[in-house]
Amino acid sequence: MQVGQEVKLQITDINRYGEGIGRANEGMVIFVPGAVTGEQVAVRIKELRKRYARGTLLETVKPSEYRVMPSCGLAERCGGCNLQHIAYNEQLRWKTTLVKQNIARIGGVDRGVVRDIIGMKDPWHYRNNVRLKVQRKGGKVALGFFAAESHQVVAGIDNVSGASCLLAHSDLNRVAKKVQAVLEDSAVCAALPEEIMLRLGSTGEVMVVLICKTSGAQSGESLAGLTGEISVIPGVVTVVGYARGTSKKTGGGRYHTLAGRGYIEDEIDGLRFRISAASFYQVNPSQTAVLYQKALEYSALQGNEDVADAYCGVGTIALYVARYAKAVRGYEVVPGAVRDAEANAALNGIENARFLTGAVERVLAEHVDKGYHPEVVVLDPPRSGCRTEVLDALAQSGARRVVYVSCDPATLARDVGYLHRLGFMLQEVQPVDMFPHTGHVETVVLMSRV
Repeated sequence: MQVGQEVKLQITDINRYGEGIGRANEGMVIFVPGAVTGEQVAVRIKELRKRYARGTLLETVKPSEYRVMPSCGLAERCGGCNLQHIAYNEQLRWKTTLVKQNIARIGGVDRGVVRDIIGMKDPWHYRNNVRLKVQRKGGKVALGFFAAESHQVVAGIDNVSGASCLLAHSDLNRVAKKVQAVLEDSAVCAALPEEIMLRLGSTGEVMVVLICKTSGAQSGESLAGLTGEISVIPGVVTVVGYARGTSKKTGGGRYHTLAGRGYIEDEIDGLRFRISAASFYQVNPSQTAVLYQKALEYSALQGNEDVADAYCGVGTIALYVARYAKAVRGYEVVPGAVRDAEANAALNGIENARFLTGAVERVLAEHVDKGYHPEVVVLDPPRSGCRTEVLDALAQSGARRVVYVSCDPATLARDVGYLHRLGFMLQEVQPVDMFPHTGHVETVVLMSRV
């Protein structure tokens, strides 16, 4: 087999990235973006490695019964969502299977406790947070997402064609088009931000974040000229600048409020939350309520428990469960998120929750060493999962139940396996479809001490 060669394949499965999986006659595994389980396809090999290859889909010789026409005309080019060509019910089945396979193969734990994923009745326009690339093309400004495996911007937001992102909330699409019009005004916009982030609260409040480099004409301060035009767009209550330096990573940069109060507010199940630009917050409001209710159910609180919430962010889960617990401690490394969490506790009149700043693996371990013994520990780590020091401290704390909220089945399964070896039994796994039409899966897990 060689690069450029054309082969025919039977697609037998889909990997965690939503790519079809087939095998050539030689037994080589070939990953094919856009292919669906059960299909016969013609593929051109574009990348060849020692143990696998990647191919470009040339023709669907025999389509799968699960293949559908994408609702978005840009779906095949845009890298924002990669499963629109698969019927939604099949997406849900595949995600449930993905979680089961990871729990069994990586975690080494019985996968029979995995429940069917909870899907959405209407899996469109659910995102309350979008991040759009900005690119000047001639006299026009394109807002959109990178095409798959490239740095070419696909204009998902366009005033001329009327294009909008089908995953973004309609209010964010409306604001994005207004921002695009401002950026195209050459009298206002001498320099462009590299990206625009839009965040929406259930209150209808919108935050606009202008993301740029710190050097040269594109410094955060130079974008202040855009503030007046953007801040008067209906719904926008604050404009924030973000200067990230030469790194493409968002960490370590500097946020500064250009207009308004620097945050928006959201509401979940009667609780109000203040969200600043740097704070993590779930992107699917309706499914967030489903996820948190399941986490509360797994916590099985009777009102006399101490609860530790590791990686607490702005305190959403901590405050959600605080109403049913004796006391909650939230641990978070991002100072701005902790400030938001403290403000959120005050906003909701919750006095039995406190929040601590610092690396979770250090602060939680210190508290356990000093005699802190929570009955329930909630984990909601980033995609990379938990540090082993966190899991070790959890085991040493004497906690009886662990409720683990994860956005990555692989790292979840790894940590579940580790906790199992520390003496915790996997009780139940509940996937929740927070990200329809993408390969991402959110999962909440209950483990109990044997």
